[in-house]
Amino acid sequence: MNLSIFIARRYLFSKKKQNAINIISIISMVGVMIGTTALIVVLSVFNGIDTLLTTVTDSFTPDVTISPVQGKFITTDSALLEQLKKTPGIASFDAVVEENSLVKFGDKLVPVVVKGVDEDYARHVGIEPTIVSGKYALQEGDKPTVVLGYGIAAALKTRLGVQNPMTFYYPDKTASSASMSALNNQRIYPIGIFSAQQDIDGKYVITGIETARKLFGVPGEISKIEIKLQNPDDLASFKATLASQVGTKYKVLDKYDLNRSFYAMMKSEKLAVFLILLFILLIASFNIVGSVSMLIIDKKEDIGIYQALGMTKEKIISIFKLEGNLITGIGALIGLIAGTALCLLQEYYGFITLGNGSYIISAYPVKVVTSDILTIMVTVIAIGFIASHFPVKFLVNKIVKS
Repeated sequence: MNLSIFIARRYLFSKKKQNAINIISIISMVGVMIGTTALIVVLSVFNGIDTLLTTVTDSFTPDVTISPVQGKFITTDSALLEQLKKTPGIASFDAVVEENSLVKFGDKLVPVVVKGVDEDYARHVGIEPTIVSGKYALQEGDKPTVVLGYGIAAALKTRLGVQNPMTFYYPDKTASSASMSALNNQRIYPIGIFSAQQDIDGKYVITGIETARKLFGVPGEISKIEIKLQNPDDLASFKATLASQVGTKYKVLDKYDLNRSFYAMMKSEKLAVFLILLFILLIASFNIVGSVSMLIIDKKEDIGIYQALGMTKEKIISIFKLEGNLITGIGALIGLIAGTALCLLQEYYGFITLGNGSYIISAYPVKVVTSDILTIMVTVIAIGFIASHFPVKFLVNKIVKS
């Protein structure tokens, strides 16, 4: 065994002349352990929440969209649709009519985005699990129906059923008057409510594509084509390939282009929490400085003996630096085991539940990511190294004369 490691280990576990040194060493180790555990748990919870929100949002957000470069609508391009059927990597695609509208229910008027889709849309995006009231349907008998986001339904105080229609308004492009007669209006019946993500819930309503075309006065036209990929990891390469194939008439956007603020917010929140916890851990590392400094003072006589035996100053410094690294390393290792164990138990068994309520999950979402754990361990060990390096070098230089 290396002599420096042997002496540092003996100093760590042996009783000192001053009991306070042992106590501070234990406090330092516990501080590192708690900080490491907290970092792993909090970041894993954020990963779980991010995964849940992304999964729910992705049910409404396509991997890739194709839309016209100019204007809001374009005549359905059958050649393009046939080309997409033959394009490898596509799991499904849907022609969509999407535009802003005003909806009135009772005496309340709310702006919404009407999304007109065909019968296959629900199967392609997996919308059924998000329905919290009523059912998903685009038509009930001969009556057109609409499925509302939870936020819109709450704002309108909607009553579901085919007895209470909602009235949708959209400007009539062929009218010349500025009166109500210059608005297309259509009565559509609320049949269900979905809950996915706050921005989506307060923005979208889903109805049949022909109903939307009639409201917007665009027969045979679409707004865009939404595409789901077989392997979302191929998104960047697929987007580039598709953009070169469709030409300049269309623009190709991916889900990160469509929800740039949402994905940026998730990353910034996680980074902010990581930095806050890191700052707390940095403060806790001052215990390591105190512990190692007091140990050097306590072992002043030993240092003189080491010097008399021919040990170099650098070797003596390395002993006490290793002492600080051992405190950090042991605390970080225990914290790693404790934090990872807690997160894995929650991830697989969900022992911390959300309580009673209408939630799409029953327990707090957690996801352990290996890259996060590696980042945490490297950061914690680096903090411990810095915390022990400079005070050790300063104090040993004061005691050991060249």
